[in-house]
Amino acid sequence: MTTVLIHGVPDTARVWSRLTPLLPEREAVSLSLPGFGCAVPPGFQGTKEEYADWLIAALEAIPAPRDVIAHDWGSILMLRVLSLRPDLIRSWVGGGAPYSADYTWHPTARLWQTPGAGEKAMDRLTPELAVEMLKRAGVPEIEAQAAAQDIDARMKASILALYRSGRDVFCEWAPDLSGRDVHDVPGLALWGESDAYAGPAYADRIAEATGAQVVRLDCGHWWQVERPKEAADAIVRFWSAVGV
Repeated sequence: MTTVLIHGVPDTARVWSRLTPLLPEREAVSLSLPGFGCAVPPGFQGTKEEYADWLIAALEAIPAPRDVIAHDWGSILMLRVLSLRPDLIRSWVGGGAPYSADYTWHPTARLWQTPGAGEKAMDRLTPELAVEMLKRAGVPEIEAQAAAQDIDARMKASILALYRSGRDVFCEWAPDLSGRDVHDVPGLALWGESDAYAGPAYADRIAEATGAQVVRLDCGHWWQVERPKEAADAIVRFWSAVGV
């Protein structure tokens, strides 16, 4: 059995460093989305469809059974895979991102989605500014500094491409997250009560669509770094309850 961890934006696989030591000893693979702390494949344009296809291929290359933990855009992509290829996922934990057609993107996302304005915003995004933004969102100082150093020109370009491709992602993808096969895969929507980007009500929406359990933690968006012990405990309880 393998635990597969999928980060979001603007993160790298490093975002799981506080959580993984608290999980049971088992094979763990922390995937790196193309452009986020790693190279971009030749010809890769950074669309949401390309990222979903990339994730399907990455999961296919990992021996089954696969128990997935995902956050933010990683969670969005994981739920897309769940709707297309539920056979690739034995169980899932996801959170920090909505999956509802009525969701309105947060102001920073809308800025990134605007040609010209998004590029200017990225030009202004120095490591110092990134640290302050992450800290305001609840990320501890040490983790904020480490994450800020990973936000390079390649990641900035990847963020702009993904967010512009994903302007209507929830309208396009949310209707597909239904059906018996999706409900047959046990899931946990793990959410911060004070998530500034998508409130905890969106965890309930995901649960309604998938039959998942819901756990809310006393933290903001980044539960894996703000409350790693509580997040790990919730994940272990979930795994025990569903027998994985």
